[in-house]
Amino acid sequence: MKIEEGRIINDFIEPNKCQYAIPVYQRNYEWSAEQCRKLFVDVVTAHKRDRRHFCGSVVYAPLKSEKKINYYVVIDGQQRLTTIYILIKALIDKAVTDEEKKSLAEVLFNVDKFKRYNIDDSSKLKLKPIKSDNNQLMLLMEDHAEQMDRTSGIYRNYELFCDLIQEFLNDNPDMGVGNIYDGLEHLTCAEIKLDDDDDNAQEIFERINSTGVPLSLSDKIRNFVLMTDTDQDRLYEDYWLKAEQMLSKDQLEGFFLDYLNFKMDGFAKESTAYDEFKALYARGQYTNESMLEEIYHYVQQYHAFYYGDEKRFSSTVNHLLRSLQTLKQTTVYLFLFSVFDDFDAGVIDDETLCKVLRLLLNYSIRRLICEVGSNSLRGLYKTLYGRVFNRPENKNNYYDSIVSFLLQLTSKDVMPSDAEFVAALKERNLYRKNALCKYLLVAIENQGKEQIKTDALTIEHIMPQNKNLSTAWQRMLGTDWELVRERYLHTLGNLTLTGYNSELGDLPFAEKLDKLAEENTHVTVLYGDVKNKTEWNAQTMESRAERLSEEVLKLFPIELATTKVDFSDPRYRLYTVSDPHNATYKLVNYYELLGERVSADSFAFMVRSVAGKLYDLNSSIIDRMARNLEVFPAWQNPVFAYDKDAIRNAVKLKNDSDIYISTGYSAYDCICFIKALLKKYDLDLEEDFVYSARPNSTALDGINWKNIAQEWCEERDKRGEIVFDIKNCEGRYVRFTTPFLNSVIPTNEDILSPWKTNNYYFYEITSDKNELYVQLYFYCKGITDEMRTAFQKLANLTDGGKLTQGYRLFFKSSVFTQAENSTKSEIKNHLYRCLEEVRAFEMTIQDKWDS
Repeated sequence: MKIEEGRIINDFIEPNKCQYAIPVYQRNYEWSAEQCRKLFVDVVTAHKRDRRHFCGSVVYAPLKSEKKINYYVVIDGQQRLTTIYILIKALIDKAVTDEEKKSLAEVLFNVDKFKRYNIDDSSKLKLKPIKSDNNQLMLLMEDHAEQMDRTSGIYRNYELFCDLIQEFLNDNPDMGVGNIYDGLEHLTCAEIKLDDDDDNAQEIFERINSTGVPLSLSDKIRNFVLMTDTDQDRLYEDYWLKAEQMLSKDQLEGFFLDYLNFKMDGFAKESTAYDEFKALYARGQYTNESMLEEIYHYVQQYHAFYYGDEKRFSSTVNHLLRSLQTLKQTTVYLFLFSVFDDFDAGVIDDETLCKVLRLLLNYSIRRLICEVGSNSLRGLYKTLYGRVFNRPENKNNYYDSIVSFLLQLTSKDVMPSDAEFVAALKERNLYRKNALCKYLLVAIENQGKEQIKTDALTIEHIMPQNKNLSTAWQRMLGTDWELVRERYLHTLGNLTLTGYNSELGDLPFAEKLDKLAEENTHVTVLYGDVKNKTEWNAQTMESRAERLSEEVLKLFPIELATTKVDFSDPRYRLYTVSDPHNATYKLVNYYELLGERVSADSFAFMVRSVAGKLYDLNSSIIDRMARNLEVFPAWQNPVFAYDKDAIRNAVKLKNDSDIYISTGYSAYDCICFIKALLKKYDLDLEEDFVYSARPNSTALDGINWKNIAQEWCEERDKRGEIVFDIKNCEGRYVRFTTPFLNSVIPTNEDILSPWKTNNYYFYEITSDKNELYVQLYFYCKGITDEMRTAFQKLANLTDGGKLTQGYRLFFKSSVFTQAENSTKSEIKNHLYRCLEEVRAFEMTIQDKWDS
């Protein structure tokens, strides 16, 4: 790789017998008008000041030499080069003399004065953009601007440059296009030429700090799957171009995030999505073509989700997809990917697909009307397919399985009942949900009759919105008219459709009736119980809301399962974090956070998993806690840190993070941990998190290992074998000290340890995942010099190495696995064996201590 200072005109534009091709993996030309104006100002300024102007980098590599034409591929800088070509073409068309026009034209085209190189249409222009841009650029260069796509960036920026040049010439009558071209000659760049055997063009491309338009996620993915493929032109034509033409740029960005969330565990963030894509590519052992084939497959589905597909799907399917799109229920696409895969595979037919889509639409409407928070939807739809069809036989009752699952949920994502739906329809503010409000009013009006066109209709309040109601309206509503207005104004009973919204305004009720009665509104169903009324008040609005809500219920029912599929496990029940004691003597099997279900085999795993997912949701909160060693309210010690020795039993929070999380908590403490962390994230403790658990054998049999351990410690303390104080027991830890260590390890009389004691060490009896053992921990922070000397001596004698800040594990006994039928005597016998190991450990130290 060679890096030199280059001149845009001298090195890239003017040299003859060369062509710079922009490969298919590059994005389309998309410089904005603002960027073009800035470039033009820089060019003019460079001319006037007669000074060079740096405009970024151009990275390119040799492609081939053919018929004495040198071909190069542009890896970075193509947007800038294309813009300069467009500007030069504008200079040609604004030039006054033929000589100027000819001189500038020779800059853009390869010239073969003696007919020696067989230059044809494909090689005469020195710049060759990707196919869609190349067509537009060739039309421009061959003076066929009238045939160009007026919406293309090439045409728009050409027109802009023509205007800017004319404005410059008008303001500077003593100058011409040659002066502007002189400014172009002052443009410099970092010229980076890759050798034929250069190591990794893809990596170089990604690392370039370009001054142009930042690469989008779809740009990076296109580069990744096309740049390194020798068959990139065919792959581009067969897959990428077709996919790109089906979705807008914003939709394509949304697609890739949804695709990644569909394919991977957890959720992709925009900032890390490209890395997640590369990891998915490697993990799935894709080839470039197999990845592009899969992308194109799901882009076709995504296009259908947005626009329907009359060739592939029935009119009912397309209508239901449009309804989901109208209500902006795009989160459901995470689930629909799998459902439409099953349809394509013949697992379900059109009738079942329609039933599933109708269920999802009606479920969405009920959630919106009942104002169920949407923050759990993404997690719900991401895991819904796996949760419903984790038993393959459930696909034999495809629709029944889905509706049974939604009805059996015990979290806030459960299907709202008919009663809840109707009550919310009558009482909630429907108007603020504008798209849903109009959708429901149109559905009521258009049921069972010739469909009226509703695009031009707007939502009308029968009782006006004006806070300062006229005297006539106040009299009609009654003495408590302000309360009536506040309660009923935006509810279903007071809303209709009209084409006269701006005209009706605050008209008295009788005049509104006349307007609404005019034949050309064609709104009859909604108007049916309004036209015969002589007054409009709380009673009439309640009566109308009653009728219309029943109409909506009929239009959007939940079809119950013909064959009910049971998803419950009678041994398990759901708990919130409101009472951490519920976790004691329980076995957890999963939790749900913001609608996403995650399997968990222990409370310890659940804590780390929840913390990891909340970190992905918003890393700043846990990052701050780790940097500042923040402590939860009423807790003694920090739980997150960048220094693993600053917290107990530290493990990495995530593989790609430098943050450590404290572990080794009882089930009770685990729930306290999660509860405190949910509060930090301002999440609802009742709605946003639940866990599923059942009693373990210890709870069922009444065996309490902690009580047994405390009883054992009291027995050993009476014999003088250990020193025990029940006040030092906390959570799942039963703590004691020994006479020997008490005699050689000093205490701190000024500052208490995190255990709120003067001594800074404890042997701890603990149980984790039914494993019972004894461990020796020291706390090595804030200690006196005398204590530090003793601690370091102990570390040296146990080959513990250099003393570090924070908690330090010096000893761990053998492990006793508690079975379901473990008895009290068995637990005590194991603790006695642990004590024998403690004695052996201390005797080894004692023999060396004095020497």
